[in-house]
Amino acid sequence: MKKTLCVAFASVLACQGFAAQRVYINRSAYDSESEIPAYYSPEYYDKLARIKSISDLTLDEWFNGAVVFPSWYGARPYAADNGIVPAMAYLGNFAANPVGGRSRSATNTSSVHLGVGLDLDKLTGLEALNHWSIGNSWVWRFGNSLTRKYLGNTFSVQQNFGSQTIQLQSLYAIYNNDFDGGWELTFKFGRFAAGDNFMSKPIYWLYQNNAFDGNPIGVFFQNRFSAYPGSAWAAFAEIRRAEGQYLKAGAYQINSARADNMHGLDWSFATADGVNANWELGWDINHDDSGKNPGNVSVGLVSSWYNAPYIDNSGRTATFNYTLYFQADYMVYNLGPVKRDEPYYIQRTRDKYRDLRGLVLWAAVQYNPNDSIAIMPFFINGGLLFNAPFSSRADDVACFGIAYGKFSGDYDSYESNSHEITMEFNYKFQINRFMFMQPNIQVILNTGGGRYSDALVLGMQYGVAF
Repeated sequence: MKKTLCVAFASVLACQGFAAQRVYINRSAYDSESEIPAYYSPEYYDKLARIKSISDLTLDEWFNGAVVFPSWYGARPYAADNGIVPAMAYLGNFAANPVGGRSRSATNTSSVHLGVGLDLDKLTGLEALNHWSIGNSWVWRFGNSLTRKYLGNTFSVQQNFGSQTIQLQSLYAIYNNDFDGGWELTFKFGRFAAGDNFMSKPIYWLYQNNAFDGNPIGVFFQNRFSAYPGSAWAAFAEIRRAEGQYLKAGAYQINSARADNMHGLDWSFATADGVNANWELGWDINHDDSGKNPGNVSVGLVSSWYNAPYIDNSGRTATFNYTLYFQADYMVYNLGPVKRDEPYYIQRTRDKYRDLRGLVLWAAVQYNPNDSIAIMPFFINGGLLFNAPFSSRADDVACFGIAYGKFSGDYDSYESNSHEITMEFNYKFQINRFMFMQPNIQVILNTGGGRYSDALVLGMQYGVAF
């Protein structure tokens, strides 16, 4: 099967909780029919996008579309035909703490994603570039953090806070191809983050608290691990069997000189501090159209060569640091495929396992055995999510998550030998294919390692794909 771009941002928005803006090009092929309602043919939407501007669409035609602006007066479908696919989206996180923390307040953080994917085969017509694509994305973040300014806790209650500026998030080339015998190979190099490829699942993206969203957050208190919206010089490879077993490996530059005011454009090797190398071995279970209970299990290693400072402020350093991790998820209660009989529902010809209604149990553990280097040597999170809890709401998800982080006894700080616990319950209401709202309640226990009172946070995550 020929591999093409996976950049239909609104479709990924609906099925992966919008945080898929991190990886709007990935290893999967983008099938132009995969997110189109079943009783409207692909030609229906294709024709509308080509012959009508947004002002000519009926309200239903516009509401049932994939993005807010489907045509751009014909420029968008023309560009896609020639291998150029844009991605534009906004994500907001509102949070208020009526109880607990350092002080009471409310803030909103925002993230604007602008990206483009280039299918080099389509764009150039060169057979030698078949299976090759280029990805480029920019991120603009703004707004104040409730955690940093008012709560005083460790795990940010707004996952889209950090690097509050405009910056280049990624620029890379990617190769993806199937081979005889049921093997698939992906190779990627350029500027991107380790968190784009390791310890990242659609399940995690269904939360607002940063203890869950994106990547399980413990690794950032244990090691040097780059993550969205940052980037580094990197190379990544994955080999995968059709039955779901896979092996990943990647190497990433460590550069502590990177700063937000560089806007992601400092590509120097001279200021590099070291190398981060990661491995993951895993199995995607029943990620097919069999209707059987899907799941995933994986183990991994985050290893880094750099001058890692001891956290007791003694001035000592170590030249090697590593983190071990384990991840698992499984649908423990399977109600079968959800009925998708509305035009604004997502219809898939690929990844059909994600159409199953049911209860999914998940967990992740991260451990660094050197508590003289790791601020938080042990971290665990997990939760439950109910996919399509109501049969009439095919794309909604109800989620619960709990996270625990144990601070090192060597940490020269108030949090020494203490811990913090975060819980979140949310409900993701998918309004249509390009818009969602996700109210949530978060509970923070032992805030800031016990420095501040336990806190209650009321939040709202919301997003629109343009």
